[in-house]
Amino acid sequence: MSATILVWLSLAAVPAAFAAPTEEQVARAVVEARGRDLSTRLRLVTEPFLGAPYRLSALGEGAGVDPDPTLRFDAFDCTTFVETAMALALADDLAHARRILDVVRYRDGKVDYLARRHFPEAEWIPELVRLGFLEDITRAVAGDEVRVEEKRLDARVWHRARHQGMPALPDERIPNGTFRLDVWPLDLARAGAARIPVGTILHLVRVDYGSVPVRVSHQGIVLEKDGKRVLRHAADRMYHSVVDEPLDRFFSRMQQYKKWPVAGVHLTRATAPPSLPAASPPAAP
Repeated sequence: MSATILVWLSLAAVPAAFAAPTEEQVARAVVEARGRDLSTRLRLVTEPFLGAPYRLSALGEGAGVDPDPTLRFDAFDCTTFVETAMALALADDLAHARRILDVVRYRDGKVDYLARRHFPEAEWIPELVRLGFLEDITRAVAGDEVRVEEKRLDARVWHRARHQGMPALPDERIPNGTFRLDVWPLDLARAGAARIPVGTILHLVRVDYGSVPVRVSHQGIVLEKDGKRVLRHAADRMYHSVVDEPLDRFFSRMQQYKKWPVAGVHLTRATAPPSLPAASPPAAP
């Protein structure tokens, strides 16, 4: 989910052993991944990040409200990990990835705190689907096991849910409406995990609590490792780092959460949009 939404949920320990890759190493991974299918590219470009510490709201605008860097390779939260992975996997080189990342994170690619896609159900998922970066595959995978889940959000709900550490957003910036997602119930998703395609972006959907302004609380990438499905994700609880967690183990852990139970998962496939930012910036007139 957008790290700025649930900033109050936890503080993560930082592993000591990780050595962040250099820009040159990440750039080399991007070049070496070119020409592969997108799921393979997602795996290859994120290999250097395994073990990176979890850091809530790892990316920002480089100044202003959130001065964290616009791109980094030394720490991630779940959403910034997925966003970075998508940008690197779609790019021709590192400079290209920076431009793609701006389009993924911000409306109209404008690097501004108020333009950031803060709300997963209302903004991040549906807008990236409309732009062609994601394709909703929940119903294609789960069929008639899908349930439609809703989240009602407006300024009144936002103020009722306000908590220290949540983003400072004016009322006019709060999405207004009832936002719906196809959701595969957790027990059924665990039983059918082998049906989830490699390269899927998995979104964890919680039960609807009026005191929380979102329902999507976590994201990761489904990959294959040693012939088995894993979720590669920046995990706060238990791991505090980017890990490859066996998918069945992940689902089993999610079934244990009682304070804010998990309703199920929403599944999207990363795709290359019809129009990507140019590989090179436009020439000066």
